Amino acid sequence: MIKYKVDMKIEVKICMGTACYVMGGSELATLSEYLTPEQLKYVDIKGEPCINACFDQKEQRPPFVHVGEVLISEANINKVKEEIERQITELSL
Repeated sequence: MIKYKVDMKIEVKICMGTACYVMGGSELATLSEYLTPEQLKYVDIKGEPCINACFDQKEQRPPFVHVGEVLISEANINKVKEEIERQITELSL
């Protein structure tokens, strides 16, 4: 079994601005339902009114999610879940 640094939390910020919400952010709001109880111990999931990524990332498309310091564009449950799993693995090193 992998041991994690329990004091570390990965902050997940889901953009809920209008463009992100209609382009899939509403589905991302259910992210916690797709994570295991073990994964949920290491993440803090928040909906944000707008993270302004549309203005900063002109070549990328909504919806946007920050997983820690990583910005995911065209985010979906699988992309976000993969990044969370990657970061949890890094915490275990």
